[in-house]
Amino acid sequence: MRCKDLVDILQALGFEVRNGKSAGHKVVSHSGLPGFTSAGFNCGHGDNPEVKRPYVKSMVALLERHEDELRAFLKGEAK
Repeated sequence: MRCKDLVDILQALGFEVRNGKSAGHKVVSHSGLPGFTSAGFNCGHGDNPEVKRPYVKSMVALLERHEDELRAFLKGEAK
């Protein structure tokens, strides 16, 4: 998966994705998810590089863990 694709998906789900302290590092947050502070992944270097599999798996696990809250947020039912 390319970095831009992962960022686009996360942003479509209401996540804020910003640059971290080191090159290629991204920090992910979501104001509509109670109890969620932040997570991160590394895009690597270059123009729209591929995100390494462990980072993609980590983001998928994050989405699965917060699936109910994300569905409520997207429906406008967030608490």
